Amino acid sequence: MRFLTVCSVIAIATTPAWSQDAFNWRKHEGQTINLLLNNLSWTPALRPKLHEFTEKTGIKIRVEAFSEEQYRARLSTLMQAKSSDVDVFMTLPSREAPLFQQSGWYADLGPLLKSATNPEYDYNDFSKALRESGVVDGKVTSIPINVEGPLFYWRRDVFEKCKVAKPDFLEDLPDAAAKIKACDSNIYPWAGRGLRGTVGYSLGAFIYNMGGDFKTPEGKATLCLPGTIKGLQLYGDLLRNFGPPGATNHTFTQVMDLLGQGRVAMTNESSNEFPVLMKRPERVQDIGVAVLPKSRETGISKPVVINWSLSVSGFSAKQEAAWYFLQWATAKDTQAFLADAGIAPSRASVFASEKFSKWAAENRPRGEWVKALQEIAQTGSSAYQTPTLSRTPEAREILSNVVQQIVLGQADAKTAACAVTEQVQALQ
Repeated sequence: MRFLTVCSVIAIATTPAWSQDAFNWRKHEGQTINLLLNNLSWTPALRPKLHEFTEKTGIKIRVEAFSEEQYRARLSTLMQAKSSDVDVFMTLPSREAPLFQQSGWYADLGPLLKSATNPEYDYNDFSKALRESGVVDGKVTSIPINVEGPLFYWRRDVFEKCKVAKPDFLEDLPDAAAKIKACDSNIYPWAGRGLRGTVGYSLGAFIYNMGGDFKTPEGKATLCLPGTIKGLQLYGDLLRNFGPPGATNHTFTQVMDLLGQGRVAMTNESSNEFPVLMKRPERVQDIGVAVLPKSRETGISKPVVINWSLSVSGFSAKQEAAWYFLQWATAKDTQAFLADAGIAPSRASVFASEKFSKWAAENRPRGEWVKALQEIAQTGSSAYQTPTLSRTPEAREILSNVVQQIVLGQADAKTAACAVTEQVQALQ
């Protein structure tokens, strides 16, 4: 598994070369703030630039970065203890914003936006949807750092060798996988998330495209709709019949590692891992990137689109200094720097910039990746589990258990999904 744990103090005592404007970036000079980060592609991409924050502000930073599972465990431990040892942390609003807000984990950024913000920051440069992802009960709880969603990665060379056409429709995936399996037994035709608590992200578009949903027209949570059952069955069957061994223990790290190693022909996985994949020269040559195919039966293409964000801890004793870091880390020039590393910017001006367009045009996979991101941003949904307000993690466990039953051959989708109706509705 790919992860890195770092605890470093960045304390650069250089004098800034620029003159100070009306906004005093050095108001909190000499303070130290603690960052707790998920080691997604955004984190290592930002590391080479972190010293510039201390140069600009005089604020020292300590950074801890972990793989996602370890990150969540560490964050929960510290926040449940109401520890002031965390000032800034990463959050996935679609997964946890109501729960974290209810628990007091977020500082309200609204007052800081009004009273302690550089006039050049331009908060409205983030799209309305991304801004609203971090607003809970009228409180601004986070600032978006990227835009992402699952994308359909496929090995063009494998499809060509096996004389298989790229699937135009979701229902064509099993046939393509079967042909690849017969053609080359050394490659897994499909890979996907199966680990408990993680599957909803890559599963959501299967359900939506097949005409399903996570709630009834009346708004009651359910997994027992006809289209939902079809999506669950298709997703589970692909893993069961064409996935790698141990798929029920896999999340994005294992899936993308297998794809990067050339051992997988198709997957629907995070756009956020694209920069890691592109570090392998052979994948630059042979990988294709697109939005998951629509359903032939329904004609629907409704992908999942989300964003990670930065928050200031509700228990931090240095909230304004922490807010300075958020401003710097999500500023236009910082996002432009990250865009060069393949981090899809959350700022509209950076995404639409000539520089980003030139970067995307440098090779075919980059162009396909940007085009797919633009499509999911326009057509996607951030909902990929039953509507449960603050009890989303519990709903995800139930959904994962349904998928695991299908993958392990313990039940078909209808039996497993309809059996949990009362459980998911009890979470509302």
